[in-house]
Amino acid sequence: MTRRELMAAGAAALAATPAFAQDHLGGIRMPASTTESELRGLSPTGGKTYWASGSKGWIIRGKDERQDAMRIVGAEGLDFRGLHALDDHHVLAMSAGPGGASQLWRTSDGGKTWKRIVVNTDPDGFWDSIAFVDPKRGFILGDPTQGRFTVLYTADGGETWTRLKAEGVPPAAANEGAFAASNGCVAIGRHGQVAFCTGGAGRARVYLSRGGGGVFVALETPILADAASKGAFAVAFAKDGTLWVCGGDYRNPTAPGVNLARLAPGGLTFEAVAAPPGYLSSVAVLGDTVMATGLAGTIASRGGAAFQRVSAAPMNTVRLTSKKTAVLCGPKGAIGLWRAG
Repeated sequence: MTRRELMAAGAAALAATPAFAQDHLGGIRMPASTTESELRGLSPTGGKTYWASGSKGWIIRGKDERQDAMRIVGAEGLDFRGLHALDDHHVLAMSAGPGGASQLWRTSDGGKTWKRIVVNTDPDGFWDSIAFVDPKRGFILGDPTQGRFTVLYTADGGETWTRLKAEGVPPAAANEGAFAASNGCVAIGRHGQVAFCTGGAGRARVYLSRGGGGVFVALETPILADAASKGAFAVAFAKDGTLWVCGGDYRNPTAPGVNLARLAPGGLTFEAVAAPPGYLSSVAVLGDTVMATGLAGTIASRGGAAFQRVSAAPMNTVRLTSKKTAVLCGPKGAIGLWRAG
């Protein structure tokens, strides 16, 4: 099975996990799903509103528990694993897949109409994640081709993309790849920092650029990546420049092992962070709140306290909307709404 097929099998295996748990960090409300889509792309737009995207061409426009599901005409066979909402009306949805199955679609009218604007022309390529610095400048990360990870850059809001020069991205190791699990394997930090994370080649690595994404250095993390299903799945910058990375083994989501690590501002060595065991595919940081989620459930830390499990419900992606609130998405159209106690 391929890495992506194994990921789907892991989600199915945990589908019966209890959907709600609660502790002093608060709990996660789980409104009824409006689609069976495997949701991975997630982008809040302020307040209680958000966009989510997933398999079979499905997009969700949400506000708190309300979910308006729509299916992009002409994209019913695509898996929209990446999403970036500029606001409630302007949204970019990125599909992941081999060759031409990696595409970028746009709506400028709140989802009433969608237009395909870019199709991957590299037959060996596979897009994994999309992230933007501002409304004009953004990056798409793809699996290695020509011996290096594909890093595409746009300066016109996604209309056109250019691959970074080969000398700016270190050679990929044998079997190394990125994971299109949560649109989280690329992160944008302050002062031009860009990072992406990988797995499948021994030790999970984070490629870090402190100069606007032109030149990356590869840093090892303490997260194991000695199989195609193991590695680092998501990265996130804190406001002070601390870089968080999470991961594990999606084929064995409850396995023990390091699943969370961080890099101090200006540092070069990741340190493991104590956390409840289990595979994590997404991490989010806002102020002194850090939350991570995956098929083994959701964990959180506030005010520098130890990480604790907030929910056992399997999820794919989390985005903090404030220090006390977050939205999550996951298997079978699951949407989760977290609020601290």
